[in-house]
Amino acid sequence: MVHYMFETEWVLTAPIERAFEVFQHPETFSAWWPSVKNSRLLEEGDSDGVGTRAAYSIRSPLGYSMKFEVKAVEVERPRRIHSVVRGDLIGTGTYLLESVGDETHIRFNWYVSTTKSWMNWAASFAKPALVWAHHSVMRQGCQAMANSLGARLVSTQTHLVEQPTPVPAVG
Repeated sequence: MVHYMFETEWVLTAPIERAFEVFQHPETFSAWWPSVKNSRLLEEGDSDGVGTRAAYSIRSPLGYSMKFEVKAVEVERPRRIHSVVRGDLIGTGTYLLESVGDETHIRFNWYVSTTKSWMNWAASFAKPALVWAHHSVMRQGCQAMANSLGARLVSTQTHLVEQPTPVPAVG
């Protein structure tokens, strides 16, 4: 497996509660995020969203697709959603939201390993292209979220943290 740790930050002129609500409904991602070709709710969580499980099919700008499930395991409304990921990717993803004036800063930490054999093989020579594809999907998602909220996109940036350690096993 090849391990990745991406840190993405989105800054939007939207209230934190509205941005958080979008993340509470992962089944709607395919309605506003063009790279998300399918998103469906598999299991509804508790009143805070803990236990919510959704399935996604993502199409990268390089033409390949990935399928995975995400399950919310910790939720602190409206500041944090921590999830485990299984499928073509395994690991964790965490949304961290902070209100700063009239802006919401959204940090998404995506700590995953690829399980597709071709991606693991290709990473030895094509990792920069795979990283670029992730960045592209995230930039597109930020703009699409801003549009869906009627907000202005202030900034978006994604960083690959070099030398990530292997993803710990998730339950």
